[in-house]
Formats: sequence, structure tokens, C-alpha cells
Amino acid sequence: MKNILKILAFACLSFAGNWVHAQDSTISVQLGVPDGGWEIRIVQVYQTSTHLLAVSKLERSPGPAIQVISQVKDSVKVKAPKLPVRHYVLGKTWNWTNNSPYAFLSDPKELTKKVAGAKLVFQATAKPKENATAKVSYIVVYKKEIFTDGKTKRGETLQELAKRHCEELGASPPSVLRIINGFAAKFPSRNVPNLKALPEVKYIEMDQGF
Repeated sequence: MKNILKILAFACLSFAGNWVHAQDSTISVQLGVPDGGWEIRIVQVYQTSTHLLAVSKLERSPGPAIQVISQVKDSVKVKAPKLPVRHYVLGKTWNWTNNSPYAFLSDPKELTKKVAGAKLVFQATAKPKENATAKVSYIVVYKKEIFTDGKTKRGETLQELAKRHCEELGASPPSVLRIINGFAAKFPSRNVPNLKALPEVKYIEMDQGF
């Protein structure tokens, strides 16, 4: 009888253990970056007996970007127990200190030491290559309240503001549309989210005829 109980207890523990290891854990990373051209991606996750080790990579898209401190983030689901997470970030190039509990590694060789003996439980797929030259036509409408007597607080006219935003985001020269308080231009597809996030912009829409 004792042997039967031992067998049943062992079976229950094994089942419970397998269930724990089969569950999904969500790992997230969020970081302040110098401008809108940066992105972050979780590329690997390792597991030890006490922690999950998340490896993220910072990359900046080539070309101009809106010059404002921005937030980048990423998250992935992995088949691993819900354990405390240690974050290692590669690719940081700026000098100011980020207010985040992450370890920034300047050399990939440092990472080898950090994950030595850990089990790889997540590997990101290769990122598809983007056509850096592809541009999409958009009509941009500004908020009326940003202009007083035809100028912004910075003293820019509609033409000057549109020109500056196009230069910052790598767009074609703007075609000003005063009747709608905006302009039309062709923007690199990767910079459209930054265009939408501009505080002066009321809304944007794709221009089929530009």
C-alpha cells in the first residue's frame, strides 16, 4: 500500500512539474531612447533554476528621425515558468543613464558569460528586410490651435513647420494645403508612426492621388 501511495505521489508531482514548465510567460521590455528612430527587440530568452534571462537588442533605423526622447518597447511569450526576469540590452550608444533595472552590455562577448549554463527557451525569428527607400504618400492635417496669427509658438509658419517635419522624418518636400491647414508629402513607411505621434498633428490619411 505504501508503495502504491509513493507511486501516485510521484506521478502527481511529475504532472505538476510538467504543467509548470509548459505554461506561457510574458516578458516585456521598455526603454527611453534619444529620438524616434530607435527600436528594441527581445531576441533571446534563457532559463536558469531561479531566473529568466532576457536579451534585447537596440537598433536605429538609418536616416532622419524626429528629435524627441521616445519610448520603445517589445514583449514576447515563452514556454517557461514564471520566474524573476533579468534583462540584458545590447546596442545602447548614448551616454546618459536610463532609469531602468537593465544591464547594458557594450560587447556581445559579455553576454556569453551572463548566460553560461542557462537553457535557451526563446529565439526570435530573423527580422524581414525593409525597403528603406519605399515611401508612402500622406496628407497631414495640423491642429488649428497651434497657430496664432499664422505662426506657431516657435514662430514657424505653416510652410516652415511642414518643411521641418518633412526634413526630420526623411519625407519629400511638402506640398502645402492651406485650405485644410496641412500638407501632402511622401514619407518612408518606417517613419509613419513617428508622423502620427507629432504633437502638432491632428490626423493623417493616405493620399492616393499625390
